[in-house]
Amino acid sequence: MAFSEFECWSESGQLECVAVFRPAALDVTSAEEAAAVGFMRPVTRSEAEDAFGRLRDTLTRLGCQTIDLWELLPERERAVSDTTVNRVFVRDTAAVLGRQLVTGTAAFPVRLAEFDVAHRALSQLQPELSSDEVPTSARIEFGDVFVLDAERLLVNVGLRSDARALQPFLELAWRSGFREAAVVRIPESLGIIHLDLAFNVLGPRAVVARAFLRHTPIQVFAQGVAPHWEPFDGYFAQRGCRVIPFEPKGESGFMSNFIYVGPNLILASESASVGLRPLAKEAGIEVASVDIEALERGNGSVRCLTMPLRRRAV
Repeated sequence: MAFSEFECWSESGQLECVAVFRPAALDVTSAEEAAAVGFMRPVTRSEAEDAFGRLRDTLTRLGCQTIDLWELLPERERAVSDTTVNRVFVRDTAAVLGRQLVTGTAAFPVRLAEFDVAHRALSQLQPELSSDEVPTSARIEFGDVFVLDAERLLVNVGLRSDARALQPFLELAWRSGFREAAVVRIPESLGIIHLDLAFNVLGPRAVVARAFLRHTPIQVFAQGVAPHWEPFDGYFAQRGCRVIPFEPKGESGFMSNFIYVGPNLILASESASVGLRPLAKEAGIEVASVDIEALERGNGSVRCLTMPLRRRAV
């Protein structure tokens, strides 16, 4: 099954197709099991499947095609994959940068097999590489990467994405057609797994960002130019984009873990949408919501659960 239409040049184009991965075939039955796999609380398979069904139905209703990677796995791969409860958080494993599918590298040992299996499923969507082509991969988890627009990427190097991988990632970005990469470094001591738990693109003219990020300067890289530093808010302001600061409210740590489905519409979880709606309203964006609380116990939300494969350009 070849899928030849990979294309994502922003986070705010019309979302046309995403990859998802159905929940694994195991319950997470105790606090000990939850801690071992990085979950916040136990969750049963049936609860996870119900939430996944609601997410997929909502995406379809909003006009987005979904491709379940489980359906692309050879039978021999399914036995392993069905035991990897983090596989639903497919965003981390790979991303489409421009027209290039780029695979990531797991930094959390329990996810190593899951990343490999996801990559083999994704390979079923690609035409076969010619003899002089090499697969494109990065030592990055893609919850740490945002496609700001057709020229710029934003990447965090921190808890899960290795700062030593930055130079190879920049070279990959240039090959993929981007001209600039802005690098932020969230302190590992904060325990924030990925950038998308602290930041997101709220349409073409605004972003939301945890308030502490204003204290985190951005290092800007471009081909053939010495890197330089810019203040976090100033970086976006100079490029015509407003920063709307926020702090998580109540138990929801997923206010920034949404996806833009367009036009002027984002999809968030019900738990995140209450705090998110006032911020989105400032940018003229509506918020659709879906009940995926059971999946959020795994420490991720809507963005983590979806990997855009194709967005129509704004």
